[in-house]
Amino acid sequence: MKFDYKKVTEDFLGVLSERSKIIISRRFAFGKKRVETLEKIGNDYKITRERVRQIESDGIKKINKNLNGFKTKKDFDEIQKFFYTELEKSGGLKREDLFLDILGDESQKNYIVFLLHLSNKCERLKEDNNFHALWTLDKSKIALAKEINQSIVKVLREKKSPLAIRKIAEMIGYKEGIETLETIMQISKKIDRTIDKKSYGLIDWPEVNPKTVKDKIYFILKQNKKPLHYKDISKSIDSLNGELVATSVSNKKLHPQTIHNELIRNNNFVLIGRGIYALKEWGYNGGQVKDVILDILKNTKTPLTKEQVIILVSEKRIVRESTILLNLQNKQMFAKDDTGRYKIRES
Repeated sequence: MKFDYKKVTEDFLGVLSERSKIIISRRFAFGKKRVETLEKIGNDYKITRERVRQIESDGIKKINKNLNGFKTKKDFDEIQKFFYTELEKSGGLKREDLFLDILGDESQKNYIVFLLHLSNKCERLKEDNNFHALWTLDKSKIALAKEINQSIVKVLREKKSPLAIRKIAEMIGYKEGIETLETIMQISKKIDRTIDKKSYGLIDWPEVNPKTVKDKIYFILKQNKKPLHYKDISKSIDSLNGELVATSVSNKKLHPQTIHNELIRNNNFVLIGRGIYALKEWGYNGGQVKDVILDILKNTKTPLTKEQVIILVSEKRIVRESTILLNLQNKQMFAKDDTGRYKIRES
């Protein structure tokens, strides 16, 4: 539905004095990109910040008092109905930037915000450290929404891994619609979608917001669910950077050797073959093939046949059988028992 928000706004501003009109125009950035601060406007008029705030507030009150006399009153009534309907679709509340995207295009947003402030039902909650600015039809819903988000953050921290929204609903016992839960989650500054848009996690997780080279390597390996060659990881990161919002880190093309250097120095990644790396959390350990054999024999606590050693090492390293057998010949570390099975040499 299309409305002429600017026309209605200009009609309403016509009831104000020239100074009030200019101050409100600057506070809501009509025709400009940025809202001007109370301090900036106060300095220009040689009045206090509080006086600027009062002029803005009095201007809005005057417009509300004269609503029935405006030529565009019927248009405003339709606009308000549209605002209410869209908020009701979202369960009675919506993150401000996402709400404005629904209501109109970029050139209209400052006028929309002004008209929302004139609405007799829509209320705005300012952003804080934990939540984005939002609009609601019922302030009592906000406390519940915050409580739900706290429960979600707790579940995600316990699981230490992104979860699909239906799984989140199941784990916190949420019985309303999935779309409503998504709207509630969107107001949180601690929760966001993963890069692949399939699940939700905490904002500082690499699956959600990969910033560093290490984060991006971790995300690529986690997404592929298998070990990869560092050159393939590099290619995937180039594709990932194209999907990310451009920043000094995310839009910078990385040389494959840069990726390889990070894989080498970070103990979260394990070399399991020639240039092939896996995540340590998958059960891989660092070290050479002889170290892997040593670790296997320690964990089994019983001697193993040559074939058993080959199978178990192959699960942790991508190497030839001949390499495994060569390492088994290390007589300082390994010995055969009477049945020809391999064990750790006793010191």
